[in-house]
Amino acid sequence: MMIKQAALIGVVIASVFPSVARGGDEERDKKDVRHVFEQYLQSVKTADLAVASDIWSHGPDIIVVTPFGRFEGWDTVRDSLYVNFLQKAVVERDLQPSNVAIHVAGDAAWLVFDWTFTAKSRDGQAITSKGWESHVYRRTRKSWAIVQLHYSVPPPPPR
Repeated sequence: MMIKQAALIGVVIASVFPSVARGGDEERDKKDVRHVFEQYLQSVKTADLAVASDIWSHGPDIIVVTPFGRFEGWDTVRDSLYVNFLQKAVVERDLQPSNVAIHVAGDAAWLVFDWTFTAKSRDGQAITSKGWESHVYRRTRKSWAIVQLHYSVPPPPPR
């Protein structure tokens, strides 16, 4: 009877606290999420679809919210953000983060940061914008994957 109760307690702990049951290491998880985030920054800078494909979830449940649209599913994110914007609309892209904060809870993680984005449009015009971004990550068998991204820009100054 005692063994059955111990097994039942173990199952309950594993379902409520999956990272504890798996022996999760929060600092290691944060480091792994940070690595995926750095790959994200690189994917923006280079507009590299192969890198982006490795770090984004490919499920239909991913959502990206930006001032120029809401995009759902990997195919839409790939085509709208990486191909139409990062590859076709701008060149010499650079996304500089600051004030990065990472939190992990089991198989989910979230990261927020302030950013400065600089680029040149195809016609040579300089582009600079600043704002805030948040990501949600889900642990996969391979690593962590981005499942949600939301970014905001400051409102225009009052007239």
